[in-house]
Amino acid sequence: MSLLPLALTTALALSFISERDGNREVYIINRDGSGERRLTHSDDEDYNGPTTPDGRSLLITSVSESAKGKEQRFVLYPLVGGQARPIGPVRSLLRGPSFSPDGRFLFFEASSTGLREVYRLQLDGQKLTQLTRNREGNFQPRPSPSGDRVVFVSSRDQVAELYLTSSSGGPAKRLTQTERDEWQPQWSPDGKSLLFGSDREGADRLYLQAVDGGSARRLTSEARDPFTSEESASFSPDGKWIVYVHRQRDRKDKLCLVELSSQKRTTLFESKSDHATEPTFSPDGRQLAFTLGLGTSSQVYVVDLDGKNPRRVTTSKGPNWHPLWLLPTGASTKRRSP
Repeated sequence: MSLLPLALTTALALSFISERDGNREVYIINRDGSGERRLTHSDDEDYNGPTTPDGRSLLITSVSESAKGKEQRFVLYPLVGGQARPIGPVRSLLRGPSFSPDGRFLFFEASSTGLREVYRLQLDGQKLTQLTRNREGNFQPRPSPSGDRVVFVSSRDQVAELYLTSSSGGPAKRLTQTERDEWQPQWSPDGKSLLFGSDREGADRLYLQAVDGGSARRLTSEARDPFTSEESASFSPDGKWIVYVHRQRDRKDKLCLVELSSQKRTTLFESKSDHATEPTFSPDGRQLAFTLGLGTSSQVYVVDLDGKNPRRVTTSKGPNWHPLWLLPTGASTKRRSP
């Protein structure tokens, strides 16, 4: 793994994964397609993760092969100059990294034995805390906007359900009560509700539920169809909109927007032939980046929030995929985790 000094700007840019050289590396590109530059230079398989809340570093998951098998580690790459540095443990599996709002901690799931647990890492490297302990598996931790709580998925009751715990650890409260699975929880920006996927009605659909009580409600009112799925959802930065992928067998993929105040759904983009995946809001909430195509045809696109001006950002041979917006350098939060 090569750890190179970097000097990169981060205003309204994207990171993405490219396999153009036969190896998965992370690149950065401006949202207008200019200024493309390669961030990682290694023989490992590198995957882009979130930006630190201050916008100054990008988390990379680096996967290498050893005599023991696959080894995965997190590496923080500075975006404004400095030296990349590995952080946290080396494990056979690292997934779902997410920073606390104040940037002091990294939450993630990890395994060395096949049993996944949720951990909290202090970013100065001084302390690693295991937040869950059960054999059934714990996944996809997400800290709250206030930083004091963490929602995660656990199979401890035989099905995958949502649980809530303190960000410093302790007893977990079960939030969902169904006989089917729930997955990919996300906090609303105000911290009052959760967005997640579930097949509780026999098809993959999106649901909203208040964190502190109440039952879940469907995001859309579309009739149940086992051959239709709603996936890859996320909130807009102001919490007023949700974007997701609408996928139906033998139909075109759609990127859909739901306005939460009116529950009105609009089609933002409809693919003519290829898979549309991984939509993500820009930090200013004015645009969406997404991946269009599968395999070697996949490329990164950007579209305005009104559905106008869809344009291809990456131009080199693919696959180019998994776009994530970089936060503007100097972004910060006044909240602190406990």
